[in-house]
Amino acid sequence: MPTTLEKKGGKMKLPSNEQAVVDEFTTLIRKHQDQAPGTLARLVGLAFEFTIGGGKSREQKLARAHVRGLGARQQLAEADGGSCSSDDVARLLQISKTAVLKRLAAGRLLAWREERLQAARFPRWQFDDHGHVLSGLEGVLEILNHDERLDAWGKILFFLQEKPSLGGRRPLDLLREGKLKEMILAAQAYAE
Repeated sequence: MPTTLEKKGGKMKLPSNEQAVVDEFTTLIRKHQDQAPGTLARLVGLAFEFTIGGGKSREQKLARAHVRGLGARQQLAEADGGSCSSDDVARLLQISKTAVLKRLAAGRLLAWREERLQAARFPRWQFDDHGHVLSGLEGVLEILNHDERLDAWGKILFFLQEKPSLGGRRPLDLLREGKLKEMILAAQAYAE
């Protein structure tokens, strides 16, 4: 018999046995909410690994990969200043929230959807200290947006991952230095 899990912006139905597990996790997470989200994600992954162990079944391997993926996403979300809401971006750029969301929809800004809040989160690193979008970002996003396989996380990974082809540097570092030619070449290679 399904029960209801309250969610901001809506309700999600779960079977009662799954709801009980969610309730237990929710209680535990609230108890330790003073921890950084990335730390909590890493600790959940460790607990999962200790519990499931070195299971060989396909399901166990997929479950462990999923947990590792959640931890990796959390690290990307917290990297280089974390993230901000569409309201924060609107204040920063001195435009309306609607204009921010239109830029996102047009692929001129980068954000991921925060599932539990049903809202977009924008990496802070795409803005400079003067309240502007980093010069050249839109051009690089235009290239990355042509690869339909790349979701927001794939694009974020492109900017934040050190690349041997860039001498161990990150594309974000080149963007901040205004090395747009190298950025364009790296984006084209990544989106192939």
